[in-house]
Amino acid sequence: MADQEAARGLMRGSFSLAAIFGAPLALAALSLIGLVGALLADGLWDGLGAGLLGASLATIVWARLRRRPVGHRR
Repeated sequence: MADQEAARGLMRGSFSLAAIFGAPLALAALSLIGLVGALLADGLWDGLGAGLLGASLATIVWARLRRRPVGHRR
């Protein structure tokens, strides 16, 4: 019974592709820019690359810590 309620909760709202894949694509783009920039240039690009990679990692950690447990109700 709880499985049926959970399945109905997932089907309530329909999300666009941009809503589903927007944030992961943005994180991938920032990571790629940081990696390529740090590999191809020195100085400022090294710091910028480290910052972009760190921001991506910090965002992922923040999202995992913010995530509610599966059975949690409002």
